[in-house]
Amino acid sequence: MRIQRVLVSTVWLILGLLLTAGELPSQRIVSKYSSTAREKSISFQKDGEEGDPGFRGLFPGFGGYKLEFLGGDERTWINIKFDKQTVDLYSATMRAGAGTFPHKANDVVEWRGVEKDGRFTPYAIIYRIEAGNEETRKTHTRLIVIKLDRGRSAVIGHAEGANEDAEAKQIADRARPHS
Repeated sequence: MRIQRVLVSTVWLILGLLLTAGELPSQRIVSKYSSTAREKSISFQKDGEEGDPGFRGLFPGFGGYKLEFLGGDERTWINIKFDKQTVDLYSATMRAGAGTFPHKANDVVEWRGVEKDGRFTPYAIIYRIEAGNEETRKTHTRLIVIKLDRGRSAVIGHAEGANEDAEAKQIADRARPHS
């Protein structure tokens, strides 16, 4: 009986080694976070008119990306900057916000990416936006998902409701490049 158990354990061990022998070096999908709080900015300037103060802030990101956080006319949004290219996401963000005066609801930006050998490579960001409803006079929030693809970065979806965090991560993770 003891010999059988040792034999079965040995077979499982060998099978496990064979199944993992071809795996890639460890990589895992992780989230990192950054902030669009003014004190975290690389640069920040106010513009616009009195009564409607606009602003433009540049914030550090990951993997060579920077976030350009803009505001004006009671709306705010994030553009993606990589090297010298900036992707204007105003229109796509306003559509995804689905309401009146969409604006970033807090300072948090979630970066989804792959960590391999201690190096983080982002492929998407997620942030919360709030917008109003003219008929009900109530506001709603939703998570906006942006695929990071240098100069081709784009809003690829949004999630709202009880499972919004998990849904936004699923949308982001579908944008992950497979190499």
